[in-house]
Amino acid sequence: MTAPTRTSAYDQYADEYAADVATREQDDLVGDPFGILTPLLAQLGDVTGQDVLDAGCGEGYLSRILAARGARVTGVDLSPRLVELAGQKASPGPIEYRVGDLSVPHPEFEGHFNAVASFFVLNDVEDHRGFAETLARSLRPGGRAVLGFNNPYDYVMRKGHGSAYFTTGGAHPCGLSSVGVPVVFYHRTLPQYLDAFLDAGLCLTKIVDVDHPAMAARRASGEEIPLGEQLPRFMVLAFSKP
Repeated sequence: MTAPTRTSAYDQYADEYAADVATREQDDLVGDPFGILTPLLAQLGDVTGQDVLDAGCGEGYLSRILAARGARVTGVDLSPRLVELAGQKASPGPIEYRVGDLSVPHPEFEGHFNAVASFFVLNDVEDHRGFAETLARSLRPGGRAVLGFNNPYDYVMRKGHGSAYFTTGGAHPCGLSSVGVPVVFYHRTLPQYLDAFLDAGLCLTKIVDVDHPAMAARRASGEEIPLGEQLPRFMVLAFSKP
């Protein structure tokens, strides 16, 4: 694998990020503070005995969950330090971690995977079209790609920037700054994300809106939803490869 030319902003905050993830991981899916893992895994389906790419694996959170479900996992991330930390953690199944930029071609991955999963990575990718192309090429025919990420509509509305929705490609502060990880993410419209994967040859199979658990509980009880929280915070996109 060719060494990536891009760098990851997460690299210098890798230890702080890993510490935050560790607090989420203690209670498995029950402890997911975002409520996105369950719908993501539901769209991914049974991975027992399958080759699965964790695209943007970070310190291995999703990789370990997939391995526990019986997958043979390859985790790839742009941050060498996060990959190093991932390799230090015990795994319930086989995981191969690599440092790599999935926005550029990886011939060694082409047609290799039954499935690709990605957890809160798509918003962080500078070249989303290159990312979509690499993920699509990595899949075998009949394979699926499932990505959980921040709802493109929600952030601009929640922060009072709704009029800037169509001003895409700009970097915005990420909510992780509250735990000592002051990184940014890139804003793009939902059609831009969809077009990237469709143009890469994948077929859209599902869009799932995912409410923040706290807001979901308030909606369920009939409570008033605070201004800016009316839209679901997260989204899962599922694709298949013909």
